[in-house]
Amino acid sequence: MASKPKAIISWGSGEDGQLGIGNNEEKEWVCAVKALAAQNVCSVVAGSRNSLAICEDGKLFTWGWNQRGTLGHPPETKTENIPSQVKALANAKIVQAAIGGWHCLAVDDQGRAYAWGGNEYGQCGEEPERKDDTGRPLRRDITIPQRCASKLSVRQVGLRMERSVERIMRVRASSRTVVEVSEDANKLF
Repeated sequence: MASKPKAIISWGSGEDGQLGIGNNEEKEWVCAVKALAAQNVCSVVAGSRNSLAICEDGKLFTWGWNQRGTLGHPPETKTENIPSQVKALANAKIVQAAIGGWHCLAVDDQGRAYAWGGNEYGQCGEEPERKDDTGRPLRRDITIPQRCASKLSVRQVGLRMERSVERIMRVRASSRTVVEVSEDANKLF
């Protein structure tokens, strides 16, 4: 939540560092996310186990649970309890982002979409390539943010924890699916 003087505050469960206050404790009262005090944050998204912040200059910061690459940081980092910039997107000006159950999506100022995290059901926009001996896809997590829907110009992304990218007007997603609405005749994909 962003308060008036653009201080970022958080409270609630912090077991995975998702509060961004430097520890993994639960807080029943408002705490300042001091690591973002020097940043001009314009948007904050809170997931159940991780959080993210977008700055006016397009920098994207994430913190919390990083299992399956949900923070966009190297996979050896399992949790981060202080916000850290997503280095793979340092050259993109991020304008909007969303958190799903095990993955994240972001859009830059050029309409390019990026996805990272758990991709068990293809929710990062990449069809899982490896198959088991029965032909079913094996999970291939995307631990570093990558472009998705590269032939589309995306305006907005949105994720729900239960589901999960011509010109796309709206994207809704959950942990397993993606729905796209086109600007042309409002086609549903």
